[in-house]
Amino acid sequence: MASNLDAAAKEIKTQLATLETNILKADQEIREHVAKANIDTMAHQRALNAMKKKKLFEEQRKQLIGAQFNIDSLVFQTDQAKVTLSAVKALQAGTQQLKADQLRMDPCKVEELCDEAAMLGDEMRAIGDSLSANYAIGEWNDEAAEALDREYLRFDQHYASLKAAAAGDCISTSHSRLAGSLAAGRALGSPEMPAAAGLSRNRVLAGVH
Repeated sequence: MASNLDAAAKEIKTQLATLETNILKADQEIREHVAKANIDTMAHQRALNAMKKKKLFEEQRKQLIGAQFNIDSLVFQTDQAKVTLSAVKALQAGTQQLKADQLRMDPCKVEELCDEAAMLGDEMRAIGDSLSANYAIGEWNDEAAEALDREYLRFDQHYASLKAAAAGDCISTSHSRLAGSLAAGRALGSPEMPAAAGLSRNRVLAGVH
């Protein structure tokens, strides 16, 4: 059908070109006869005949132009039908392929695969967390950190109390020794004893501070 339409279109184009040539000749003939009307008595009749031929050619040209439009429209519709048919065939083949692929897939198995993948993901995250954990002090968390801070605080308080008690015992012992030395000096009446006692007291106080 496409070849017939193409042949008809070519034939119409050829006929239109011929009519255009005939119309130009008829117009030229009309002008020549009108120019000879004063010297030729038949020139007027010949001019009228040429005008009739020109009108006939123009009518034929009009009909052929209409036919050419119809043929061109039919060719266009035929091409569109071919494209549509190709699209329908491709859609049909794709639908059949999709159905065949879907038959090879079990929804239950797909759901199991998704669950399996999720479980594997959770296991891999757990493995990563285990590898990144600090094994130097065991499992480390916020509660363990707070317990360790409390233990350090108790140790500091106990150490401070022991240090304060030791300093108080040292001062008491030094004062006792100093008082004994002063009493012995007064009993012996030696002028050097108070000086020695004062020196000792200064050393003790200097050591305390």
